[in-house]
Amino acid sequence: MGEMLADVDHQARLLLLDVDGDNAGGLVRGWPALVAAAGELWTALPRTNYADELHDRPVKRLVAHAANIDNSLAAGWPGRGAPDPRLAHMAETLQAAGSLVRRYGPEIYGHGAALRQDLQAARSRTMHALYVAAHAGSVALHAHGRDRYREARQAGRKVSLSTVHSPYVVAPTATWVGRFATAEAIAGRYLAGEFAADVAGEARPPAADHDRIPRALAGWDIQAHRSLAARTSATDNVIVSRTQALIAGVALLLVDADSHNRLAMTYAAGDLPTDRLTSSLDALGRAWNNLASRWDDLPAPTDRPNPDLLRASAELRAAYRELTHDAITTFPPHIIAQHPGLERALTATLTAIESAPELADVLAQKANQPELVGRARALSHRAHNDIEAGLATPDATGDVVWVSPADIHARRMVQLPRPVAEALESASSRVQRWTLKAASNAAVERPAVSSIRCAETPPTSLARLTCSKESDRTGAPSRPR
Repeated sequence: MGEMLADVDHQARLLLLDVDGDNAGGLVRGWPALVAAAGELWTALPRTNYADELHDRPVKRLVAHAANIDNSLAAGWPGRGAPDPRLAHMAETLQAAGSLVRRYGPEIYGHGAALRQDLQAARSRTMHALYVAAHAGSVALHAHGRDRYREARQAGRKVSLSTVHSPYVVAPTATWVGRFATAEAIAGRYLAGEFAADVAGEARPPAADHDRIPRALAGWDIQAHRSLAARTSATDNVIVSRTQALIAGVALLLVDADSHNRLAMTYAAGDLPTDRLTSSLDALGRAWNNLASRWDDLPAPTDRPNPDLLRASAELRAAYRELTHDAITTFPPHIIAQHPGLERALTATLTAIESAPELADVLAQKANQPELVGRARALSHRAHNDIEAGLATPDATGDVVWVSPADIHARRMVQLPRPVAEALESASSRVQRWTLKAASNAAVERPAVSSIRCAETPPTSLARLTCSKESDRTGAPSRPR
C-alpha cells in the first residue's frame, strides 16, 4: 500500500508540472472521485486510539466539499463529462490501496509507536497528494481564465477582471477557483509543514528481493513493445518516453554509486565508468524527457493510457525506489553503493539501455505518421516557440498563424502544424542517436560490472557458476582475486 501511495504522490507532482488551461474542465470533473477514493481509504485505515478521530475531520470536510462540487457540475461550466485521465488513474490507485487495507487491515494487531507512525505516514501521503492535486487544479483554472481573457481581447470584447482572486480569473471560473483554494487550504492546514517528518516514520521492509529490478525491467520491456504494437496512442507514447527517461536517470545514479564501490575496492582507474557513458546517459535522459513533453501535446482530453502499461511503469518505479530512495529523498551514491543488490540492478539497467534503440525506432516511426493530431492551443504555442528557438524552419512569408483562433477557442483536435511535426521528428531522431550511443557505451561497461560481481563471489557458490556462464556468453573473463 505504501508503494501505491508513493505512486499517487508522484502522479500528483507530474500533474502539477504538466497542467494547462485546457485541463481545467477535466480536473474539476475528476476532483470529486479522487477525494471520494481518498476518503474511503482513510476510513479503512485501522484505528489505534481515540485521537485518530481528530485526523478524520479534515478529510471529512474535503469529502463534503467535493460532494458539493460534484452536485454543481451540471449547473454550468464545465458540465458533466470525462474526468482528467491522470486524476482518474490516481483515484483508481487509491481505491486499490483501500481494498488492500479492508482485506488485510483486520489482521493488524497492536498499538505500538511503529504502527502509529506508519499510519500517520499513510495519512500524510494521501493528504499531500490531494494538496498537490488541488493546487494543480487552481493553476489550471487560472490558466483557463487567462486564455479566455486573451481570446476576448483578440475578439475586441470587454472582460471584467477579478478583484478578489488573480486578475485573470474571469467568469465562470471564479467560483471554481475559490472552491479549489478552499480544498487546498484544508489539506495544507492538515499537513502544516509536517509532511517530511510524518513520512519519515513510514515502515519499510528491507529490500531482500534483489531480482525485483531485473524482473520489473523485463516486464516493462515486454509491455512497452506490446502496447506500441497494439495501438497508436499519444498517451502511451508519453508513458514510454517518460519511463525510458527514468531508466536513463537511474542508470546514471547507479553508475555513480558503482564508481564508489570500485574506488572503495581500490581498483585501477581504468576500471571506473568512462565519461562517455555518464555523458551519454545524461543526454539520453534529457532527450527522452523532451520527446515526452512533445508527445504530451497530442492526446485528446478523453484519451486513456493502456492500464497494463501504467502498471508496468509503476512497478518499475517502485522497484527502483527500494534501491535509490528512502522515505523522502534520494539516497546519496555512497549509501546506494552499500546495497547488496546494486550490481545486479546496474547490470539489468545497462541491459535495458542496450535494448532501448528498438523503442526509439518505433516512436520515430509513429512520429512520421501524417495523420497525427493534437490539442489546438498546445500546438499553437509549440509551433511559435519552436520557430523562435530555431528548432523548426520559419515560413518564408513571415509570421504565420499556424492554428486558427476558432479551433483554439473550440478546443478542437487539429493536425500538427509543420513546425511542430518537424520538431517532433527532430526530437525523435535525437533520441535515436543518443540511445545508440548510450547502448554502445553500456555494452562496453556491462561486462566489467559483471566481472566485478564475479570477483566478489566465493569460488564454490552458485553465483560463481552463473558468472562463469555470463563470462562465456559475453567474452569478458572473470576478474581474479
